[in-house]
Amino acid sequence: MSYQITLLSGMHVLFLSVTTIIAIILAVIISKKIGFSKKTVWICLIIGLLCELEKIMFFMEDTGFGYRLPAEHIPLNMCPFQIFLIFALAVSPDVKKRVTLISYMYPTMLVGGFFGIFLPSILFLGAHGVYDFATYRYFFYHGMVIFMGFYLYLSKPIEFTIKSYGLCIVGLALTVFVFIWLNAFFGWDNTVNFWFLARPPAPNLPIINVKYGWPAYLLQLAFLAVVLVAACYIREIIRDTPQLIRSIKVRLGKKREE
Repeated sequence: MSYQITLLSGMHVLFLSVTTIIAIILAVIISKKIGFSKKTVWICLIIGLLCELEKIMFFMEDTGFGYRLPAEHIPLNMCPFQIFLIFALAVSPDVKKRVTLISYMYPTMLVGGFFGIFLPSILFLGAHGVYDFATYRYFFYHGMVIFMGFYLYLSKPIEFTIKSYGLCIVGLALTVFVFIWLNAFFGWDNTVNFWFLARPPAPNLPIINVKYGWPAYLLQLAFLAVVLVAACYIREIIRDTPQLIRSIKVRLGKKREE
């Protein structure tokens, strides 16, 4: 008996709540005590790699022609993909110059990590229940991602501004193109759905669905991304918008004078 976990069941809410609360508390404590530290980034990278190793061992399949990892478990979804970004940050000689990278990582980790233990867990935990080690690895990894997102924002290795919001949106737009192609490349495996660009993360969702076709679905994803990233940067947007408007007016005034 695996005691499968269903959406918003008592066990699901417990896993989700404990994971999120612990991640936030640790981010607050560590950011206050030591600020931004490369050691913390390296620790998160090691945790991510160990989780990926466990995933490989757990999901490796005998195809009859050799053992292979199913394409759906390649680390190219929003949260597993963060391993590559954490690595880039960890080996960066000057973190303060990685404005675009950190501006992109903070909201995608925060939002992606939370939704990773909310919607996608419906499908994952339908097969892996309370007594599966993979369940704990799943929540532990996503908890690390949520922690890292909060930690980056609270420890402020860079100065977050309204420009950070724009950089993240542009980065996400480029990500969409790349992962549409990657979904096509791995199209022989119908389970592949990197960044949920092939289909919604779960069936019959009220907000993001393919009821009106894929282009409409993509627009729904884009709108959701713009709103959620804006929520992450709401403080910076409110603070910097007046200055941005003044700067635009000054530039327009100079152009008219010319």
